Amino acid sequence: MSIEPHEAFRVWTLLVADEALYDATIAGRHAELAASRGLDAQHVAVLDELHRQPGTRWNIENLRFRSAAEVAASLLSYLPRTVFLLTRGDPDWLQEIAFEYLAHHRWEELGHLRFSECERFAGYLRKRILKRRRPPDHIEPVLEYELAVIALLKGTASIPDDAWPADVALDGDDALAGLRLRAAPATAIVDLPVNLLDWIRSGDPRVGEIRDEPLSLLLVVPSRNEAHRIWTLREGPRSLFPLFRGKETVLEVAQRAGEELGFERDEVFAMARRWLSQRALAA
Repeated sequence: MSIEPHEAFRVWTLLVADEALYDATIAGRHAELAASRGLDAQHVAVLDELHRQPGTRWNIENLRFRSAAEVAASLLSYLPRTVFLLTRGDPDWLQEIAFEYLAHHRWEELGHLRFSECERFAGYLRKRILKRRRPPDHIEPVLEYELAVIALLKGTASIPDDAWPADVALDGDDALAGLRLRAAPATAIVDLPVNLLDWIRSGDPRVGEIRDEPLSLLLVVPSRNEAHRIWTLREGPRSLFPLFRGKETVLEVAQRAGEELGFERDEVFAMARRWLSQRALAA
């Protein structure tokens, strides 16, 4: 009996994804499940052959192990603090978590879409892992921060080359006053209920302490060729930054900020100049 190569490949990918069918094939009981998977006699013949081949178990287990290892590496790269809180730094525990996560998603690894993989894992973490165990202290604000960075970096792929902010040379306040500034395309503000700054700076939850005070961060990717940067925002600047929407001049923003928030004109101009130099604002 012959079968088209694409149908044989379909059976193989189904075997990788379907753990019950895999177990049944290894045990020689796959014919019992074939009909429920929409498989016909030709497909069963492929499963018969895979059952006979001694390398089937090794091939699939090796594929799954390597897929889990690749996902674990992505999580360690982009969710490092979350991973440490979750596993206490145990790489074997991380491998096991990645394995179970991929099994839950029927071994559909997202490959090079590493940011999307981390976002999908975050959903799995919140809906499954943290529902079954006591959450580690501070894991939610840590995850919120790391996901905000991921979302910012992921979003840079859709920013046109001519939309990135350029350096602006300003001779004085008169030149700044007439500019209509807006948030640059690769910026984000993250408000956290606790101060994670020590952990963020060190990259390691074992270094530094958490302070019981809110923290606002301004995340900025200055250009397509630069890494993201992190700036802290005190209460006043946190209220001022959203006023720059490209609709009013800096002078008009300063007047409004003075009336509504109590800012001095020079304060607004100084912060606008600093944010412009950091390319958090664009003209």
